[in-house]
Amino acid sequence: MKYDAKKAKEDNIIGSRIALIRKKRRLTQSGLAAALADNGVNVRTAAVGKWEKGITIPTAYQLIALSFTLNAPDIIAEFTGLTPPGPGLNEQGLKKLDEYRELLIASGKYKPFIPEKAAVTATVTVPTSCIKAAAGMGNLMDEENFEDKEYPESAVPAGTDFALFVDGDSMTPIYINGQVVFVQQCNTVRPGQVGIFSIDNEVVIKIYDEQEPDESCKEEFTDSSGFVHPQAVLRSYNSDWEPRPVSPYQEFHIYGRVLN
Repeated sequence: MKYDAKKAKEDNIIGSRIALIRKKRRLTQSGLAAALADNGVNVRTAAVGKWEKGITIPTAYQLIALSFTLNAPDIIAEFTGLTPPGPGLNEQGLKKLDEYRELLIASGKYKPFIPEKAAVTATVTVPTSCIKAAAGMGNLMDEENFEDKEYPESAVPAGTDFALFVDGDSMTPIYINGQVVFVQQCNTVRPGQVGIFSIDNEVVIKIYDEQEPDESCKEEFTDSSGFVHPQAVLRSYNSDWEPRPVSPYQEFHIYGRVLN
């Protein structure tokens, strides 16, 4: 048996096999994308569609995750439709091997391996922002900036109102580029909590903190009774990023608290 990788790519064998196995498991494209998150792969529904159409192909790690998610342990057989060569036996030897296998099963002492059916992963639908944290511009909470996506129920914390994706490395190693975060909508957060904020319409994910206002703007934080209010500071987990004090002259808004 010979494998022709060039022809397999031209014929979109891997993509068509992914679609075939997914449908056998009764999963939608969005359901598969959500289930892949359990195996460490965060992709959008559109990415699954591109795989199946042959526009792009999964990486080696994504393909292995697909084999676990779709309960397809034999990657060669499942994603190529080919049967791997036998253990160096000729046709007569393979026939004897099959006969011996049947004898072992008939003895009742040995049972054939039957793959378990893929478990149906319970999912929930969460409004997910098309604007990414640390990159997006504009009003995050406008309805047109959201689309409904399905996620494994076990991955969505209680109290979640919406989700969005992290863009950049300012919050590594806790939150990495491309990771989805689940957010409870609110207009206040406590120091030390991670939240979603906007500064002059730039959407960011940061740790909220407070400090004594700088002398240059202290007057702006002092009320009519003389009480000096603290100045908000946004911090990053990545030490390469400097703390970001919020100027009283900037447009600052709190969208919510990150739950995961």
